[in-house]
Amino acid sequence: MKDKIKTLELALQNEKRAREKSEELLLNRTSELLETREALKAKTHEYNVFFENILDSFIVMDTMGNVIKMNEAAVKLLGYDIKEEAINVVNLIYSKDFEYAMNSFAKLIEEGSFSNYEARVFTKNRDIKWVQINASLIYNEEGKIIAAQGIVRDITAAKENANNFEEQQEQLAAIVDNSTLGIVLAQDRKIIKTNNAFQKLTQYTEEELIGTSVEALSYEDAHEESRKLYGRMVANEIDHYSLTERYKRKDETTFLSKTSVTSVRDSERKIKYQLAFVEDVSVKYKRRLMLNTLNSLTRSFIGKLNIHDIAWEIANVTARDLEFEDCVVYLVNKEENVLEQIAGYGAKVDKNKEIIDKLYIPFGKGIVGHVAQTGKAELIHDTSKDERYVVDDIRRYSEISVPIIIKGEVVGVIDSENSAKNFFTKEHLRLLKNVANLVSIQLTNAVNLERRIAAESENKELLENLKRSNKELRDFAHIVSHDLKSPLRSINALISWFQEDYEHVLDEGANDTFDKLNNKLEQMDALIDGILRYSSVNDRNIITTQKISVREVLEEIGTILYIPEHIKFTFPDKMPMINADKTRIKQLFQNLISNAINYIDKEEGKIEVKFTELKHYWKFSISDNGVGIAKAYHDKIFKIFQTLDKKGKSTGIGLSIVKKIIELYKGTITLESEEGKGTTFFFKLKK
Repeated sequence: MKDKIKTLELALQNEKRAREKSEELLLNRTSELLETREALKAKTHEYNVFFENILDSFIVMDTMGNVIKMNEAAVKLLGYDIKEEAINVVNLIYSKDFEYAMNSFAKLIEEGSFSNYEARVFTKNRDIKWVQINASLIYNEEGKIIAAQGIVRDITAAKENANNFEEQQEQLAAIVDNSTLGIVLAQDRKIIKTNNAFQKLTQYTEEELIGTSVEALSYEDAHEESRKLYGRMVANEIDHYSLTERYKRKDETTFLSKTSVTSVRDSERKIKYQLAFVEDVSVKYKRRLMLNTLNSLTRSFIGKLNIHDIAWEIANVTARDLEFEDCVVYLVNKEENVLEQIAGYGAKVDKNKEIIDKLYIPFGKGIVGHVAQTGKAELIHDTSKDERYVVDDIRRYSEISVPIIIKGEVVGVIDSENSAKNFFTKEHLRLLKNVANLVSIQLTNAVNLERRIAAESENKELLENLKRSNKELRDFAHIVSHDLKSPLRSINALISWFQEDYEHVLDEGANDTFDKLNNKLEQMDALIDGILRYSSVNDRNIITTQKISVREVLEEIGTILYIPEHIKFTFPDKMPMINADKTRIKQLFQNLISNAINYIDKEEGKIEVKFTELKHYWKFSISDNGVGIAKAYHDKIFKIFQTLDKKGKSTGIGLSIVKKIIELYKGTITLESEEGKGTTFFFKLKK
């Protein structure tokens, strides 16, 4: 029994020790677990803080692509929030990038990570974003894939900038390649890049130009200036310069260039590159040269009135200014039917300005003769291919020949030759045609001048003769009027005496005959007075210009003339003051008013004077209601001795005197009339 109890006690002791050991072990394990949990909690907090504060978008997804975690940056980028809705990354893939995305996911599974994956994704608003992703897999303790994580960076702006940059580069390349200006990029004055325009200008390929010195392509005459300017650029005195220089082409021809050079400097202001813009100004230069030549010739022609003087100016100015090797002017010799050299420039002329071995070319022979024959200009690019070419002093391979034509007839030819083929251009031809036209105009003007001088001399002589004739006519009129009036007065006196002495024997018929004779004598006396007045109208020796009142003139005429009671004569109270000779103005108005009185046939006659002020003239009108004048006589009545009076009362001088006085004051006279109703005379007198 004791043994059993002892055994039980021993078992209880062992159980107690085991329980104590277990409790101690459990306590230790619990303590470790608590420590591990606290450490895990700290790590989880640290991870969450990192996750939430990372600047780029961060996403964790399971193996099916479902997003299980995303930070605020990802929410902001994609517009989705897994707290509110589930997301699968497959639905975010841009359709055109789907295949590329699947291949990238396969690489991720195979290799465990990928970097710099770029693709497009849709946002919740269906906007398209470019993203760059760096991703890796997450494994459990057993090494099994349980998730994937990735940093997603928005590169949309960077992509757009890159595309814009590429587009701008393409645009710049297009501008450079299609520019009409030659563009050269050089380093240490050696070419490293050129555009198409420069290659076309020089006829070299870019491969041939690379490494070539810029100076090797231009003539030496501009090298010194170019080096000085480049030296100033290196010394940081200037960043840009330009100069005019002549470039060589591959085919050994040349072109004139305006070259503008700009420096491209580094951060330390040292020259890294030189950028040159090369413009071919050959055409502009030639045009300016031709315009200057034309202007020079125009000035040099002033005062020159014969073809020989003009020809020397053409040869010298044209050849010198246009850099021609020679220039020859030919004159047509009609008698011998040849062209004679009358002026030249270059090898054809000696120091005494004499033509060496003067050439005579028959009409139709050679290029010059053909031009003279046809009257059409010629431009020959290669004389070796033209059978008409005639060698003068030496053979030259280019020729230009232009006719000088006056009134449809060739009078000369301007001709120039050059040793180079294709030297002359259409611009040269146009210029020489203009020169030929100038010569034609100048010679025509010279002929016209000679004619004008002769005409002026003749006019001067005629004027002197006219003055003499006028004086003689006035003297003759006075003499005739005196010599004719004396016998008229004597005849009139004799008739009066005869009628008084034989009054008792003269019957009614005889007295009527003597009355008619007296009337004829009165008409003759009036005619003589009219001739005298007409001849003295323009006599400025008896003209006195003064300010006169037209109203006073009309009032005086009203008292001088007999105006029958049945005729009403009216004029405005206010009439103008005019500058004229009072006697002439009185003659003018008196003749027109007297004419109106004589031809009024109405019981109630009317004569009315009016006026209008114009800018430079006074316009007057005198109207009557007389018999009127037929249209056929409107011009005829102003001629001397022309009258419509069938009774013989009018001398036919009155209206011719009126017209002459009006013309004396630079005026005009017209009339409007209707037979049976009356007439209105309109006349203007210069103020």
